[in-house]
Parts: sequence; structure tokens; C-alpha cells
Amino acid sequence: MATESRESETVIGELELTRGLAIQMTALGTLGLVVAAAALSVLFQTVTGHAVTFQFAPAGVGWWTDALNAVTILFLATAILVPHEWLHGLAIRHYGGEPRYGVGVAHFILPYAYATTDHEFSRDQFVVVLLTPLVAMTAVGLPVMLVFEWGWLIVPLAANAAGAIADLWMTVTLLSYPPHVRLEDHETGVRIVGREADRPRSLSVTAVVWDALAGAAVAAIGVLVLLAVAGPMLLSALGVESLTIGTPDTITYLFSFVNTPTEISFGVGPGVLSLGAAVGVAYAFVRSYRRSHAPPPETTDPDAETPR
Repeated sequence: MATESRESETVIGELELTRGLAIQMTALGTLGLVVAAAALSVLFQTVTGHAVTFQFAPAGVGWWTDALNAVTILFLATAILVPHEWLHGLAIRHYGGEPRYGVGVAHFILPYAYATTDHEFSRDQFVVVLLTPLVAMTAVGLPVMLVFEWGWLIVPLAANAAGAIADLWMTVTLLSYPPHVRLEDHETGVRIVGREADRPRSLSVTAVVWDALAGAAVAAIGVLVLLAVAGPMLLSALGVESLTIGTPDTITYLFSFVNTPTEISFGVGPGVLSLGAAVGVAYAFVRSYRRSHAPPPETTDPDAETPR
């Protein structure tokens, strides 16, 4: 019976790192980085009472201060790839696989690191492999960042979250398949093996990216218009003299308003982009989940097969 079941199985889904997918994942990762950095900055400031600054060079060291800060941030953002992939490998080993590691540049667009194996996984096992780095590093990194007030940890934690965007999307995708499907991982993608009846509605990474970008753009413009037009009018009517949301000169800065006898002014900061990116990513994942779980369209021919 098991042999017959295996013989009836086929590849019902595959995600290959094509040029288009590399561009799309770059866009999603960028949005994810903005969202994670903004959320972590807000959390850090709320808990510690201090605004986050990414100044690593001593004050007054000269013209190369900005360059040194940039190099340090780049190092922190890329060094996190090592423990990220090691944790993928640790989860692979837990389920009986032998991990292999490597790096590459997809179509000269997207640098990436990977941990892969020849071992097959069930759906739920592969979900654990996908989410282990994000869950483990966030669970350890957040308390350390807050207890020791190490604001610089926002950089590797945000980079880790951004690098997990593809893992999160794949998790949402896999949850539309039944638990008994098998997963075959390889260096440039994932192959899903099961019966034809296990095949969900078609999935599109392009749709996810466009949903995220469209949601981010609409949300950012909507918040900008709301704050710039309705904000000052409403606050003036309420008699508010001063209000600041976020910390000026940081990614958390959203809005400020001053209304005194000698001055009426308002400002909008990069927090608008952060908020828009968060809404866009959330909207894309909700749309992807609903799209994959939507029932197939009805057909007018009662003898026709149900479209997949």
C-alpha cells in the first residue's frame, strides 16, 4: 500500500530562485528590514527610555566617522547570516538530515546563504526548519538587547527578520498543503511532493510582492495625507499646543505639531515609511493566505473536473 501511494505521488509545487523571484525577494526583504528596524527601535525606546542611535565611531574622529558607522552596520547585518544558517542546519540535523552550507549570488542580484540537505521532510517538520532561526534568535536577542540596553543589536536582529521573509512566505504557502506532503530542499529552491489531490490553488510570489508594495504605498500616502492635512486641523481644534510622535532624527519619528502664539508648524518623518511598510507586508501575507485557501471557482459543466 505504501509503495502504491509513493507511485501515485508527483511534484505538485516547486519554488525556484529565478531572476524574477530574486528581484521580488529583494523587494520583500527591504520592506521587512524597514519594518523590523522600526518595530525594534520603538520597543527599545519604550522599554529603556533611550532613543536608538547607530554611532559606533568615537565623537570627533574626523571625516571618516560616517564611513566607519556604515561599515560597522554592514558587518553586523551580514555577520548574522552565520548563526541564521547554522540554526537552519541544527533543525535539519534534528530531523535526521545532514546539512550542507554555502553562499551564492542569484542572477547577480540577490546575495544569499543557504543550508540544505538531501533529507526529505514532512510539511510540519519543514516549517520548524524554516522558522527556527527567526524564533530562536529573536527569543534570545530581544531580552539581551533590552536588559543590557544594547541598541546596536537592532541591526542584526532586523537583518535576521528581513532574511526570514522568504521563510515566512514559504511557511504561509506550505500551510495550504495537507500535512502528509513531503518536502525536498535543495540549494536554489524547494520541491513539494504529494498526490494530485493535494495540490492547492496556484500560488504566486509576484502577487505577494505586488500586494506588499501596493499596500505599503497606499498606507504611506494615506498616513501622510492624514497627518499633514487632518492632523494640524484636528489638533488645533482640540487646543493642543505641542505633540510629537516618535523621536526626531530616528526611524521612529512619525509626526510633530507645535501651536503657540508665535509659531504654528508640523513635521512628518520617516516613521510614515516604516508604518506603510508594516501595513504592506501584513496585507501581502493576509492576501496570500486567503488566496491559497480560497475555494476553486465553480464550473457550469457538472461533468468537468474541478480546476486546480
